[in-house]
Parts: sequence; C-alpha cells; structure tokens
Amino acid sequence: MTAPPASFLATRRGRLLLLLLCAAQFLDVVDSSIMNVALPSIRRDLGFSAQGLQWVLSGYLVTYGGLLLLGGRAGDLLGRRRCS
Repeated sequence: MTAPPASFLATRRGRLLLLLLCAAQFLDVVDSSIMNVALPSIRRDLGFSAQGLQWVLSGYLVTYGGLLLLGGRAGDLLGRRRCS
C-alpha cells in the first residue's frame, strides 16, 4: 500500500504561501476600512456629494485593482525574480 501524497500545505513553502496570502488579505481589509473611515472627512472638507464620494471610492478601487493586475502581468512576463 502506498502512502497518500502529502498536502502542499504540509510543506514549508505551502505554509509560507498561505501566510503571505493571509497577510495580503489582511492588508486589503485594512485598506478598505481606512478608506471607509476617511470618506466622511473627504465629504466634509472637499464638499463632495454622495455621488461624488462614490466616484472617489470607485476611482480608488479601479486604480488599486489595475495596479494589482499590472503587477501580476509584469510577474508573468518578466518572471518572479526580476520583478521583486
């Protein structure tokens, strides 16, 4: 009888990858929380309407997502070692 294959998370590399993904998710949550806390001050200080705040939030998220995609594509094209 053969032993079942080891899980990827049982390896050191798998645990480090999981830790990295958890840290990235944590930073995303903190980032969105900071943005939500800042929205009332942006509205008050700059005199934005509710629709203007939606544009601020949408522009921020589109830029953030676009930079994530750009970094991922650069990693694909250039390789992991040349991007870091």
